[in-house]
Amino acid sequence: MIKIVTDSIADLPREYIEKYAITVLPLNINIGNNTFLDGINISPAQVCDYMQKGEIPKTSQVPPIKFYNAFEELTRNGDEVIAILMSSQLSSTYNSAVLSRNQLPDRKIAVLDSKGVSLGQGLQVIEAARMAAAGKMFEEITKRVKILSQKMTYAIIINTLEYVFRGGRISKAQYIAGNLLHLNLVCSSDGNGKIIIADKFRGKERSILRWVSQHIPRLNLNSKTVGINMINNEKLLQEVKALIQKHKPREIIESHIGSTVACYAGPNAIGIFAEK
Repeated sequence: MIKIVTDSIADLPREYIEKYAITVLPLNINIGNNTFLDGINISPAQVCDYMQKGEIPKTSQVPPIKFYNAFEELTRNGDEVIAILMSSQLSSTYNSAVLSRNQLPDRKIAVLDSKGVSLGQGLQVIEAARMAAAGKMFEEITKRVKILSQKMTYAIIINTLEYVFRGGRISKAQYIAGNLLHLNLVCSSDGNGKIIIADKFRGKERSILRWVSQHIPRLNLNSKTVGINMINNEKLLQEVKALIQKHKPREIIESHIGSTVACYAGPNAIGIFAEK
């Protein structure tokens, strides 16, 4: 049997974790003298509350021992493991998993770099889990995930610069100028695992919907799986979903942006993810 492992930044919907018995290892979120586990004992709303009070959360990798224990337990009876993890350009989590895999040389374990975050990574995990459930072979699944990691397209819309500034992702000058202009940032992937600012536009919710309406047709979503997620604004999420449905995707997978991404994206961020 093939077991699927990922980290909490994949922002997977709970029903998929349970349906496919996916092992999700949490990143650490450090706030003051407290350490929380993403998806276990802290929520995105709580992260935003801490930040509004002046706290600056710091995130840290899944430690190697957590991967080692998971890999050892999952493969103990001869099962195989495919671990699909957040971009190695953004965290040492991937390297932690490689180190742990190398300590179990007699076990069949693949550690794959999703080259992404959030549900862009999560869609790869779900695809692998579905293939494993359908009886596909280990090599076939790993090959598909490697292809998919190169073909994912992202649009993470951040409509407040406060949190991305506090997290050190933009300069003070960019922060001040962006606030004066009421800018939204659209973050994407450069294809190699780095998150870049792909676009900027002014305005609030109506502007977000206009941007989505203008840019979604370029993604050619017909018959594709699309992922969407958000923090704290279900109404806007459903409006974006309605715009996407007009382009006849095969399915839309909804989730919540998790606590780790919330440390940088802040409240009301929204993400759209699909295969190119």
